Amino acid sequence: MASKSHVTVPCPSHPTVNVAKIIKAALEEDAGDLGDVTTLATIPESTQAVATFTAKNDGVLAGLGVADDVLAAVDPSVQVEWRARDGDRVVPGQTLGVLRGSARSILVAERVMLNFMQRMSGIATATAAMVSALDGLPTKVLETRKTAPGLRLLDKWAVLIGGGTNHRMGLYDMMMIKDNHIAAAGGIRAAVQRAEDYIRDQGLGSSMSIEVETSDLAEVDEVVEILRAPPPRTCDV
Repeated sequence: MASKSHVTVPCPSHPTVNVAKIIKAALEEDAGDLGDVTTLATIPESTQAVATFTAKNDGVLAGLGVADDVLAAVDPSVQVEWRARDGDRVVPGQTLGVLRGSARSILVAERVMLNFMQRMSGIATATAAMVSALDGLPTKVLETRKTAPGLRLLDKWAVLIGGGTNHRMGLYDMMMIKDNHIAAAGGIRAAVQRAEDYIRDQGLGSSMSIEVETSDLAEVDEVVEILRAPPPRTCDV
């Protein structure tokens, strides 16, 4: 098995979505029902090629693990030699990697590989800039659920590569009480109480935490008061 030293940060986990599903959807979207008709028409099946990935801008590289998996899904016989790693700062003209193998397979894979790498590198670069701006402060850079549908796992992976921290992955792994929940429940105290009751009744225990989004200092004080009041919390708030 080839070394994966160029993949420096593991992909976050999700109970129902994985990278393989995302790649399968991307390749099917590109190939449609007829495949790469231009390549099939113009390039003989036996043609071999060498292709180079070259950086066009300064930034933080990300997405090499996804690119590996795209290539393996298209044609595992194509060889890739990465000359940089996830999280590396790259400069224009820098060679990032070299592909060797079937010209047809390379042409089918390269755009999908690049699409993932470019998006993830952009997110990692922006994240790294914010992390750098906060250097020395006891502050973390977290993201939200406001991601491109179907790409959340990769978007959040890119944040990690850029030095950020993942917030909740979705609606299932953390309770986040926001203004709409507070309004519908009749206030912060009622919303927190219902959330704690749900966690207790469902047996979620320490596996589920609660965050409360506040809009002013008065609401912050109310949450602090709730935390100080008995009984002991059934979860982290």
